[in-house]
Amino acid sequence: MNKVQLPFGMQDYLPDDCYNKTMAENAMCKTFASYGYKRVSTPTLEYADLFTADGAMNAKRLFKLTDSDGSLLALRADVTVQICRMYVTSMTGVQRMYYASDSYEYTSDSNSARDREFAQTGVELLGDDSAEGELEILTMAADALKASGLKNFTVEIGHVGYFDGLAEQFGLSKEQAQHLKTLINKKDMLGTELFFSDNGISDEGKESILSLPSLFGDASVLEKARKLCSNKKSTQAIDRLEYLLGKLEKAGLGKYFSIDLGMVSVNDYYTGLVIKGLCGDVGASVLYGGRYDKLCDRMGKPANAIGFAVGTKRLITALKNQGKYEKAPKADIAFAVIDCDDKVVRDTVSALRKKNIVVQVFGGEEELTNYCKEKGICKAVLFDGAAIELTFAPKGGKI
Repeated sequence: MNKVQLPFGMQDYLPDDCYNKTMAENAMCKTFASYGYKRVSTPTLEYADLFTADGAMNAKRLFKLTDSDGSLLALRADVTVQICRMYVTSMTGVQRMYYASDSYEYTSDSNSARDREFAQTGVELLGDDSAEGELEILTMAADALKASGLKNFTVEIGHVGYFDGLAEQFGLSKEQAQHLKTLINKKDMLGTELFFSDNGISDEGKESILSLPSLFGDASVLEKARKLCSNKKSTQAIDRLEYLLGKLEKAGLGKYFSIDLGMVSVNDYYTGLVIKGLCGDVGASVLYGGRYDKLCDRMGKPANAIGFAVGTKRLITALKNQGKYEKAPKADIAFAVIDCDDKVVRDTVSALRKKNIVVQVFGGEEELTNYCKEKGICKAVLFDGAAIELTFAPKGGKI
């Protein structure tokens, strides 16, 4: 094995990549902070049980290792789960938190397009079950993506209660509903038709469920969906989405949002509103999240919760495809020392840096001149007895 190569699914961020990643993360984090959210950081290692309890996550998705006492540990697989653990053990009441962290997912398929290490920037609102809290999360999702510089994005919103209500209305068991969700997510229409035949689903049920993939678009979709159901749970889901979309429209944010009732969660991680951010400049969602009211309950302390995460690498790819990718800034001034008192050099350079001027040392006089011309640095300082200014462009001016 070539030890200088990275394991598959891992990547370096070279200077320009890292600069753009940091700029996007900082812009989103600044947005979160402006809403009153506070930054938290979670450990890279947790007990594996935290992620796998009650079947929340398949153990095969974890990078696992053994602690000195024999306990099974895992690399951070889901920041949301960690923040719920943090809330359950150390917090009460309504808490607003945000993060920017790397997570890890084990896969043995080197041909997979999925990364095994992935950066996420996200928020969690715990202890709040109100429509206003959901509205805050949705508004913040749009504002964060705008702050990152992303254009032409759409945040799709759906509600798992709509499908769950249909499943109950047409007499599906929890296991049957789960299997049907899997078929719908795979877009396996043949399998779905066979499911209907095998389980004796009525024609009305078939129409309602098969309509799910087409129930996306503007507010008119909700009226169509309302006609396809006759149960309280589905109706309440439509009412909530209608309220949220109406509020977003009044706030002037309607152009960023659309409805998608075809978003059905395969597991019971999400319990209500579901969110997905899409952009045509990248082939996958850049933002995803929703309400997950049962997660803290699994840890012994009931708490309503909702949040979302932005896949930072996907966001950077979309920004790059939109021409928003920048080179890491070059130095404002370079300097070289021929012969000068060390304190004079230090004081001069420090005074410049205190003015937020980037100052970089480079070689002797000839090397300094060549370097500045190559990098497009307009000004330099040569310390030869005293500080001598060098200018390499007409607009250089005095320091």
